[in-house]
Amino acid sequence: GKSTLISAVSAARPRIADYPFTTLVPHLGVVRCGEERSFVLADVPGLIEGAHTGHGLGLRFLRHLSRTAVLIHLLDISGLTDRDPVADYDVINRELECFDPELAAKPQIVAANKIDLAEARERLPEVRARFAERHVEIHAVSAATGEGVRELMRAACDRLGDARKAEREAAAEVAVLHP
Repeated sequence: GKSTLISAVSAARPRIADYPFTTLVPHLGVVRCGEERSFVLADVPGLIEGAHTGHGLGLRFLRHLSRTAVLIHLLDISGLTDRDPVADYDVINRELECFDPELAAKPQIVAANKIDLAEARERLPEVRARFAERHVEIHAVSAATGEGVRELMRAACDRLGDARKAEREAAAEVAVLHP
């Protein structure tokens, strides 16, 4: 899903395969948000439980995430893998929190992927309701067909603009407090 998404929105061409943990190194792609705005999107390897203690490729890639301003959770909601997307979201956020609470506090966007599949469309209302209980908005997308991807990238661009503005304001506060 992640590799398919980055290849759909940028010139990046990562390896795409139909099994977990295909991504072994980060891939970067530039996403345009209109004529004057763009951002770098990173496809990083999947995180597993225990990543913050070094399991899998965890520590190396958690450090990469520390340099980002916004995180996108791309969740497979098809049910074809017998995974619970809400549980996956919780595991990743626990790993972020255990590694660095500031990383876990970064703005996050949640995308429910694979809605081009009938199974995912059927599960979408239930997944949306479960995230709504947590006050988390879901973006329904299909990285494979492009459905909802433009809206997701627009949301990422907007959230990134907000994060950059907050960073500038925080930096200005520090400058005022410490002349």
